[in-house]
Amino acid sequence: MKLGSFRLGMRTFKTGLAVMIIVAIFVLIDRGNPMIAALSAVFSLRQDFETTVEFGKSRVLANALGGGFAIAYFLIYEYFNEASLVQILVLPTFLMLLISINDGIGNNKGIIGSTAALLMIALTIPADATYM
Repeated sequence: MKLGSFRLGMRTFKTGLAVMIIVAIFVLIDRGNPMIAALSAVFSLRQDFETTVEFGKSRVLANALGGGFAIAYFLIYEYFNEASLVQILVLPTFLMLLISINDGIGNNKGIIGSTAALLMIALTIPADATYM
């Protein structure tokens, strides 16, 4: 569909549909905020199926790594009674390790997504939250 220089193509439609399905699933299972899952869908959808699957695999690995590092960060942060020094020292250290691991395993496409997952999770933890 085209209106002047604006168009609604299949990739745009697929992206909207993917986000709608993710949000609906999160609502149905009362999973909480679907932000990371929805962003992953937006980042992963590409021009064709093969490229989407390849990039999707990279994103799953990247999110798993970023999420794992975020859990480790949260445990350390909790252990040290939420000290600001943990944010100042541990978070950047984890970020550098995460980038190095992604690069070392050849997941360069996932570096941005992986670090985004770590930072979004680590820096948006509510004060009364637990790692579970």
